[in-house]
Amino acid sequence: RRILGVPALYSAGYGNVGSSIYYALGIVALVAMGATPIALGIAGIFFIFTALTYAEGTAMFPEAGGSSSFARHGINDLAGFVSGWALMLSYIVTISISAFTISPYLGYFWMPLKESPVVGTAVAIGIVLFLMLVNVIGVKETSFLNLGATILDLTVQISIIILGFIFLLNPTVLLHRITSCWPSPENLIFGVALASLAYTGVETVSQMAEETRQPQTRVPKALIFMTVTVLVIFAGISIVALSAMTPEELATEWARDPIAGIARSLPIEWVCSIFKPLVAVLAASILLIATNAGLMGISRLAFSMGSHQQMPAVFTPLPKTCK
Repeated sequence: RRILGVPALYSAGYGNVGSSIYYALGIVALVAMGATPIALGIAGIFFIFTALTYAEGTAMFPEAGGSSSFARHGINDLAGFVSGWALMLSYIVTISISAFTISPYLGYFWMPLKESPVVGTAVAIGIVLFLMLVNVIGVKETSFLNLGATILDLTVQISIIILGFIFLLNPTVLLHRITSCWPSPENLIFGVALASLAYTGVETVSQMAEETRQPQTRVPKALIFMTVTVLVIFAGISIVALSAMTPEELATEWARDPIAGIARSLPIEWVCSIFKPLVAVLAASILLIATNAGLMGISRLAFSMGSHQQMPAVFTPLPKTCK
């Protein structure tokens, strides 16, 4: 059923891409150190081209499958097969990372969620199973969940960026932290590669083309809006993070929950006391949406590949019978 519009597509795409800052920032800082904002910026340039390519490709071929479909149409079935299975692996990884990163943020309320790998893994598995059941209900219902979480998350992230620029940003300190912890050329390149992980998920919007009203126009609009939002949020958060913490703190103590580290650094006590639990809840919610968006994408990819005999027969959709 073609029931989705720009807000539903935007929220699913932002949930998958925008949530990456909650875990990718610390990973990038581990390698890129002071050059973390630069690494994210360079990767963001590649993301712009990728998003525009998906916008054009989806407008031409508004069907589930994403890059697998584009490769099949543009090259041949083998290229579609290879890209489809590579994308399948990408979805599995992003679903796992998103689900596993929820626990550290909720650890604000119960520390074993952050400190125990067993508890964190069990919670991640439970989340994936729960979202599988939710998706059985239908895409329209899950899109309302995505949109609500996206609005709340954007509100909090923009608030953190504004408060960070007002209370934490010191150009001299920021410049010192960038230059004094500048990585080697090899680590900078590696940092850009890791930063590219923060922009994964753009595929999700294309995967939902077959369920979108007027996909030739609405999918490109959603992709463009999402791209602008993500670039602004990532730039603001990365600058505020290095203003609040040293690269070493960002890469170690706050590697798994860097946004919580920013909230903790706010100097006004009552603002800090409000944002710390709020960030924990909203980070968990947007990561939940990212996990859900990954499940939505991988299910539609599997359907598309099964329709073209690129998956085992058990996954191939059965033909409709006429009565």
